[in-house]
Amino acid sequence: MQRHLAIWGTVLISGLIIVVTAAPAAITPDQRKELNQIKDDIGDVAKLIREKKYDEAGKMLDDFTAKLEKIIKDADLKPGDKTIAPVQILIDKQKQSLQKLGGVGKGKEDAPDVSFIKQIAPLLNSKCLSCHDDKAAGKLRMDSYAEMKKGGKSGPLLSAGNPRSSLIMTRVAAPNPVLRMPKDAAALTNDEINLLANWIKQGAKFDSDSNDEVLKLSEFAKPATKARSNTPIKIAKATGNEKVKFIKDLAPDFVNICERCHSGNNPRGGFRTVTFEDLMRGGDSGAVLIAGKHDESRLWELINGGPPKMPPGQARIYRGWYNNLKIWIEEGCKYDGDDPKVPLRRLVPTEDELKIAKLSRMTADEFIAMRKEKTKENWTKVLAKEEAHELETSDFFFYGNVDEGRLKQLSGWADEHAKALRGAFKLPDSAIWRGKLAVIVYKDRFGYSEFSQTIDNREPDPAIVGHSEIGVGQEEAYIVLQDVGDTPNSINPDTRLNLIDQMTGAFLKREGKKLPEWLIRGTGLAMATKEVGGDNEYLRGLRAGAIEALRGIEQPADLFNDGKFAPTDMAPIGFTLVGFMIKEGSQPKFMQFVAALQSGKDLRAAVNDVYKPATTQTLATSYLGSMGGSAATPTKKKAKK
Repeated sequence: MQRHLAIWGTVLISGLIIVVTAAPAAITPDQRKELNQIKDDIGDVAKLIREKKYDEAGKMLDDFTAKLEKIIKDADLKPGDKTIAPVQILIDKQKQSLQKLGGVGKGKEDAPDVSFIKQIAPLLNSKCLSCHDDKAAGKLRMDSYAEMKKGGKSGPLLSAGNPRSSLIMTRVAAPNPVLRMPKDAAALTNDEINLLANWIKQGAKFDSDSNDEVLKLSEFAKPATKARSNTPIKIAKATGNEKVKFIKDLAPDFVNICERCHSGNNPRGGFRTVTFEDLMRGGDSGAVLIAGKHDESRLWELINGGPPKMPPGQARIYRGWYNNLKIWIEEGCKYDGDDPKVPLRRLVPTEDELKIAKLSRMTADEFIAMRKEKTKENWTKVLAKEEAHELETSDFFFYGNVDEGRLKQLSGWADEHAKALRGAFKLPDSAIWRGKLAVIVYKDRFGYSEFSQTIDNREPDPAIVGHSEIGVGQEEAYIVLQDVGDTPNSINPDTRLNLIDQMTGAFLKREGKKLPEWLIRGTGLAMATKEVGGDNEYLRGLRAGAIEALRGIEQPADLFNDGKFAPTDMAPIGFTLVGFMIKEGSQPKFMQFVAALQSGKDLRAAVNDVYKPATTQTLATSYLGSMGGSAATPTKKKAKK
């Protein structure tokens, strides 16, 4: 039973089937007969679930899914074609039932320990790294454990202990082939999905003896070479009078170029460049650096053309580094660090740090020019043939295919909200965002959806009509809006409210700190209430939406757990929770709380500092109580059982 519960327990059912409007696909009579048979047999799955025969139900759903995918492939149908959509809906509904009633596995005691190094790294290396390397779309890299922990534009990849909340499981187990990963490749087998789920349930641990999380996954998939010598290596300490400083002038390229091949359990030629001691130890053929003698140093020979040529492929050693290496060897290969056993990666700036340093040297005009160029470049990637209008103000660069009058109206609303942000957060009159905030506006759903998929690499939920993105050092700073008009409804806000919501999010994210999504959405909607008024159908419906979303809460502390709620729940929960915090404290106190989070404090510390003597536990309990008995009743009933 464990096998299928783990699989379906990790799937987040989207509930959406996109039905194309083309003429019915030409499937064969046998294929149509098979579709009808699946429809008839779906009832047997429901019966098995009611009888708690979850393993058998899971196997039947596996079989149905495989048959449906074969029909799609053989008939050359698009996923969601109306020929197969009714059957897909029935399968997805039963998967949803199995998820809710069967749940996920009981815990790590139900499965043997899963090794990241021996089992997960080889799996991900073979299935994921062709797309998710250093050129990954959506900035989701999976070429090392350290990069996996960072996640991408769509959020964290892993939620340790909780496969159901982990983005990676949502993608690899998605029933819709359009959304499933690996893209344009065979789906993971049930055993592979289950292995991944069990690893996450067991804490998504990194179990390498080296404890070096930046090592490439490809290295873990190789057998180790012969054991390396542990003979102590003599290290010459720098005096400070050297012309070339190892850490500043040479270490960055050893890390960013050489470690690609010379790290892990099976470094090329047995030569590792992970630590300074590794460099001086050499490889299978012995020492590669001879202090004072560059012409006798094997490393110097290799970068001069080899054979073999180093670095291989298209990687380049620049003339400045080449000259520095020669001087450094002649000066005695001296080390200007404290501990030669420390990984060099810890001593050199990260890519993000280097990017921030580069951006900090740009003038305001250069930043604005970069923002405009990038905005137009993204627009061309999404709608190359669609003409766009542009409008620039002191804080914003508007670009979109709505008419010029609409852009001017939007700019007026944006300027008004910028004034509100400056007042609420006591900002100086200087620019809020470096290079201004790009506001990209699409007149219809098609444009917004295409941008989300093409630029941000995510499929937007139908209830999401806008989002914000702030990159490292504000290299990227934009919001994207679908112009939904000026009349809100119970599902979507009007465009002005949407603009205020997303602008606030872009402001809160500008310092690069990771803030809770409920806080970002809730703050934006709270400010929108003051500017557009609370008599708004969308805002009025948020409380009911929050009560519905909170029905899944079993413990008050769960309120603040990452991945507990769907993206569409963030607006109603954020709106009501932020409103509660302002009412129970005050607006200035809430602003102090936001500032504490922006300074780098975690949620618990920020609550303790600002709302003392309250804790996250007491705050959550009070908030749930304020939402009425309907949000808490299911939890109490469940506890009695």
